Amino acid sequence: MKRDMELIREILLAVQARTDLTPKPLQLEGHDQVVVGRHVEMLSGAGLIDGPPQKRINAPYALVFIKDLSWEGHDFLAALENKGVWNQMKQSFSAAELAGLPLSIVKDIGLGLLKEWAKSKVGLIAGVPSAT
Repeated sequence: MKRDMELIREILLAVQARTDLTPKPLQLEGHDQVVVGRHVEMLSGAGLIDGPPQKRINAPYALVFIKDLSWEGHDFLAALENKGVWNQMKQSFSAAELAGLPLSIVKDIGLGLLKEWAKSKVGLIAGVPSAT
């Protein structure tokens, strides 16, 4: 299975949108649950999701009872939820290139673009992608 950054973004946005902290598995409409579950397991292992994985015998992924995003997850999503930043990243990299980049690099690039966008909002620089 290849890592899917668009799906990762969608998972993190869905976790952020939750209104309670009751630990529970995530299901996303329109996506194969095995693919979602494996991505959630990887996000938990990367420290972006707060929730313990539960190993299961004869299952393709560990079930993660998600409570919330971790601090690191919120920071990572801060860059990816900004549509201007995300669109610029998707224009600069193919889906395969994004999937092949380590999460730390995607985060660094995204936060770098977000930093430039924030600076432009307060008038420190010009010519940065719009957040819309």
